[in-house]
Amino acid sequence: MVLLLTACTQGLKTSQATIDNQSSANKLSKESLGIQKVERKLIKPPASQDSNQQGIVLPEVKPLELEGKLAISGSQVVLPISQAIAQRFLQDGYSGKIELSAIDTQVGFKAFCEQKKVDIINTVRPITAQESAACAKSGVEPIGFQIAIDAVTIVVSSQNNFLPNSLTRDELAKVFTVEKWSDVNPKWPKELIKRFVPKGAGTGGAVHLLSQAILKGNISQIIDTPNTISYDFVEQLHSEALINSYMIGVLEYNSYQQNRDKLRAIPIDTVDPFLPTYPLIRPLYIYADAKAIRKRPEVEGFVNYYLTYVNEATSRLGYFPLKSTVLNESKTKFLQVQGNKKRL
Repeated sequence: MVLLLTACTQGLKTSQATIDNQSSANKLSKESLGIQKVERKLIKPPASQDSNQQGIVLPEVKPLELEGKLAISGSQVVLPISQAIAQRFLQDGYSGKIELSAIDTQVGFKAFCEQKKVDIINTVRPITAQESAACAKSGVEPIGFQIAIDAVTIVVSSQNNFLPNSLTRDELAKVFTVEKWSDVNPKWPKELIKRFVPKGAGTGGAVHLLSQAILKGNISQIIDTPNTISYDFVEQLHSEALINSYMIGVLEYNSYQQNRDKLRAIPIDTVDPFLPTYPLIRPLYIYADAKAIRKRPEVEGFVNYYLTYVNEATSRLGYFPLKSTVLNESKTKFLQVQGNKKRL
């Protein structure tokens, strides 16, 4: 799935297209695209309501003075944030095109480092040593900016009336590996456990994080267990929750927030997913090429703009905004790249 955002005289226009699937080594395959559809209500608040006024203040960006094309790809988990920033960037006058695609972190890094097709990559983890080496070989200088925090949330149907208000890690390990609910607790129904996990168990993914917390990192125990469905679109999980009170699923917190009428979140060891001690929290990032920031005004301006308004976007979309100290670290990285530009 690709979203192509452009500015037009009558306001913002959003069109959808699919990635060309011609047989070419440099093409991204359709099979690698997306985990879920991205449908978010985005509202631009008045400037006086901006929540990013504390801490480091970056230089003002004037999108109206910038032009060019920006390609943003990577994790679909981060896509709603990047989409919100891109739409606001266009609303503030950017006259170029912004292409956003939903793939995953690993494939996104390949497009960024090896194929050099992406200007900004959305990620749910830091870059690996192998990916850094691939970037260096291609002359790409990756620099990462933490932009938000996400919680991988365990959910059941809102119709579930037998599970307690919290599960222990040991109970969760059984829930994701045994056959029936009664195999976890004999007081629970003798019904099959139907599990929904996001497709793709790459490093940094939701399933990886869950396996680290409950099964010492053994991902295969989760994804290879019978009656476990790896979903492409989170709507599959939502639909099942409406008809099956014996289902359990894994999804990001912001998606749960937007579907609380269908789902019930399950705390782990009595810790709710919105608390800092919750065991399934992960930082979210964007990566850009430092060389592109120094040489291309549209990339420099967009990253600057992103870091300026990201906390506002994340809180509106159901993610957890960064503490000012953490966001300041990202802003400091950006200013250091700008400083290197001035010394060139």
